Amino acid sequence: MATSAFQRDLLFAFGGGDPRISIAVLDGAVDRTHECFRGARLMPLDNGPPSRGPDGDATASGSHVASVIFGQPCSSAEGVAPLCRGLIVPIFAEDDRGCSQRKLARAIFLAVDQGAHVIHVSGGRFGPAEPPDPVLAEAVEMCHRRNVLIVTAGGNEGCDELLDMAEAPPVLAVLTLEYYRRRLRIADPIAAKALVIPGSNIVGAACEGDVVRRSCANAAAALVTGLIGLLLSRQVRRGTAPDPHAVRGMLLKTAGRRSLPGVPQRCRLLAEREQVQAVVDRMGLGTDHASIPFPFNLSASLSG
Repeated sequence: MATSAFQRDLLFAFGGGDPRISIAVLDGAVDRTHECFRGARLMPLDNGPPSRGPDGDATASGSHVASVIFGQPCSSAEGVAPLCRGLIVPIFAEDDRGCSQRKLARAIFLAVDQGAHVIHVSGGRFGPAEPPDPVLAEAVEMCHRRNVLIVTAGGNEGCDELLDMAEAPPVLAVLTLEYYRRRLRIADPIAAKALVIPGSNIVGAACEGDVVRRSCANAAAALVTGLIGLLLSRQVRRGTAPDPHAVRGMLLKTAGRRSLPGVPQRCRLLAEREQVQAVVDRMGLGTDHASIPFPFNLSASLSG
């Protein structure tokens, strides 16, 4: 299965990122033997006891998310920021898909200590409802102080504690347009402050060298994480310090708050290449190309 054209276009438009930008992936383990990671700058970080048993759902999810970001050019699963440095911090194990708030906080601390500029947190089962853990709040506050951005996947199994912080500068929640449309008749406070993007048929790695298309918030959030990595890469290549919080603010500001078929005006929908071009222009990160292709066909998504 060949990668989709939007990933090739995004790679061509931005140059694939920069190894001075570090992106952490907090999900399952990653199958680094997959050929799409050959040459990728991936560093696995120890976040507790290793997963037991054969590769399963956790590794499949982690490998897919990592490939959407770091998959190498001309491989079977090309990523949008293949030249960025990747920090792999497993928070889900094959024998236990749960992740406590404290384990999540420990993973965030670890990623920041290793130089992460952006931290992708996949949605999963974060245990039964429990009071907010002050250690997780401390980890998010540290990200605020050190200008690190947390991109988290929203949805039925998103980490509620992080999603509740979505209005804070260090956190950017991502929902899929498809999920949002299913929730239109339900009061959803997260949707009004999240970035909403189409999230169907995103190509990425699977276990045992395979390639699959996934339609989920985790994959959509990985696209946003990769895009942020590319924008930060353009900042450092222009001799300025990377500013993840400024990129977050500009993405939310540029995302359309408008009425479309089935989408209320409060929705912060990022779905057109002109919107990404506007972010680049407003941040002074212009490219030689007339426009920057964006990975979604809005009309097709809305009619699906």
